[in-house]
Amino acid sequence: MTTHRLGTGAVIGREWRRARGDFWDLAMLSWIPLLAYALTWWVFSAGIARDVPIAVIDQDQSSFSRQLTRWFDAAPGMAVVAQPAGEAEAMALLRERRAYGIVLLPAGLEHDLLGGQSATVQWFYNAQFSAHAGGLARDVRTVASTLSAGIEMVVREKRGAAPQQALAQFEPIRAQLVTLFNGNVNYEYFLALALIPSLLQIFVVLAIVSAVGREFRDGTVPHWLAAAGGRWSAAVAGKLALPAVSGMLQALLFLGFFAAVRGWAVAGSLGGMLAALALLVAACLGVGLLLIGVTLSLRNALSGAAFVTAPAFAFSGQAYPLASMPPLAWGWAQALPLTHYLQLQSRYWQAGAPLRYGATELLVLAGFALVCGALGYALLRWRGADARNWGKR
Repeated sequence: MTTHRLGTGAVIGREWRRARGDFWDLAMLSWIPLLAYALTWWVFSAGIARDVPIAVIDQDQSSFSRQLTRWFDAAPGMAVVAQPAGEAEAMALLRERRAYGIVLLPAGLEHDLLGGQSATVQWFYNAQFSAHAGGLARDVRTVASTLSAGIEMVVREKRGAAPQQALAQFEPIRAQLVTLFNGNVNYEYFLALALIPSLLQIFVVLAIVSAVGREFRDGTVPHWLAAAGGRWSAAVAGKLALPAVSGMLQALLFLGFFAAVRGWAVAGSLGGMLAALALLVAACLGVGLLLIGVTLSLRNALSGAAFVTAPAFAFSGQAYPLASMPPLAWGWAQALPLTHYLQLQSRYWQAGAPLRYGATELLVLAGFALVCGALGYALLRWRGADARNWGKR
């Protein structure tokens, strides 16, 4: 290899030959991430939870209670799968997860309603599963309030009120609820759109940690530097190239699939969304470079990558509000690139925000890429050439 051919291009060529010769290395840059993204999308592809099983205890055994049971079963989010005779049998269904909620229709329900008295329908639900509980509670309230409103309207009309007058008397102050940005509470739009970038940051960090870490593990740092012409800048740039290209292609495929195939076009700044994806990849490359620069050990750097990236979604503010986190948890959340990226995604893609609304988060992501990358590069250049650091597992 002649001198003028040494440098970043030679390192990239060396990395590409290695990837082509190692099935799993190439897989981690190509089809394994895509398979993980596809599986994540498939899990939430139904979008809206439907026919979640519930049980109905009908102690009234009247035509009205049977009609009400049919209404519960007809609600899109629930399905009446059992009508147990008592509470003990119903609780057994709840503990076995054969049902996620119990509706109790008390004895005398029809009699009380026909007599003009109020009646109570009891709803018990398993709060261990917040997504199930929220959707089921919403449907139970909808069925109960719709039926209650219908009964009240009939009573008022029988007393001589016109339909419009009866409606005004029944509901003098009407609340108009308007759901923004995810009107159908679609879990594909909410969770898949957030979880796939969470997986992306894991794969990008792992890619750069593995690419550099194996040189120290195998003691091949001299060969790596030789391909770069002895320049650490060219050596590191060559290592970053394949993970960067792979990460950006994955990011663009993610954006294209949901925006074009699934029909969820970016509601706000497309340029801001593209910049956010590019900076997320760059920030993850910087974090990975810093991890390997600190440890100079593939095993330790992989452990650090798992510690930083795997739980990042839990701290991102998507599952639990950032404002409600304890100070230490909030601080850790702010120290993770994913937190800032998902804030940008929710603004640009889903909330329709213009570019300026995410300027601060874009700068923070750029800061992660520059600061972490610079520190990682400095540590590699300072400590990497020491033969005592080679061969570490």
